[in-house]
Amino acid sequence: MSGVNVSICRSSIEPFHKVNDLSSLALITEGGGQKGIFTAGVLDVFMENNFNPFSLLIGASAGSLNLASYICNQRQHAYRVITEVTTKKHFFNYYNLFSNKGAMNLDWLIEETKSNLKLDWDTGKKNMKYKKVLACASCLYEDKAEFFDLSLGSWEDSLKASCSIPLLNRHPVYFNQKYWVDGGLSEPIPVEEAYNRGFKNLVVIRTNPKGTYSSHQWLKVAKKCLSKTKVAALIDMLLIHERNYERNEKFINDPPGDAVIYEIHPSKKLNASLVGSDLLSLHSDYEHGRKLGKYFLQYYNHLK
Repeated sequence: MSGVNVSICRSSIEPFHKVNDLSSLALITEGGGQKGIFTAGVLDVFMENNFNPFSLLIGASAGSLNLASYICNQRQHAYRVITEVTTKKHFFNYYNLFSNKGAMNLDWLIEETKSNLKLDWDTGKKNMKYKKVLACASCLYEDKAEFFDLSLGSWEDSLKASCSIPLLNRHPVYFNQKYWVDGGLSEPIPVEEAYNRGFKNLVVIRTNPKGTYSSHQWLKVAKKCLSKTKVAALIDMLLIHERNYERNEKFINDPPGDAVIYEIHPSKKLNASLVGSDLLSLHSDYEHGRKLGKYFLQYYNHLK
């Protein structure tokens, strides 16, 4: 018997499924680079309404950065990081793509969250006494996900590991005696992890429209042609991401019989891209997220 998937978007007026226990909720946030501004909009509305009933929160890549702002209860923090930090050439520069520097400067982004756009970890740690917040990262040589508790150890290393996009970030992040890359590689939407931890009511914030599949058959052809080059390893990573994305998407669309998934997602492809988005596109996607955050709360309140 299949579970329930409830679609929450402007083009869908699907009513909430009545469940017996809405107090035990998990929140899962997809990555997507600058597309995470949509998630920032949803979570800002949640914070404005003092809404954080989640006992477990799991994010992958940019999704983990959004959760950091959320657990620290800092409205517009994620919005400002995306619009004021990730749009700067000091963070991302195409011309450095094939240099030793790499195109993406995650170290600088994290430093900004410790200085100019400081995360309030005093508040965050207080909130994490009653909630578990996990950042998903991918172990480079083991093809599996690891989930780092942001209340333990180095939150800086955990977030950098979760967001270290292969190729864009020149080198994988090294800590805990292992090399780590973007959590979206092994668990693009870590909803199964939440379910396996015993959570049956799952709120998933997506940065892609419902039913998105990353299928690029040309990658398999390219791998055959470039099998003896360094590019082959990158293609392998992209193929792994495709496979895992499809697995996550299937779980969301056809969950187990005892699961209810509330899927907050854009009604169409977002204007923003992974990187290099203009401010107009970013703000438009942020407002889209805010509208759906309000829509979600409106229907959630009817179930209490």
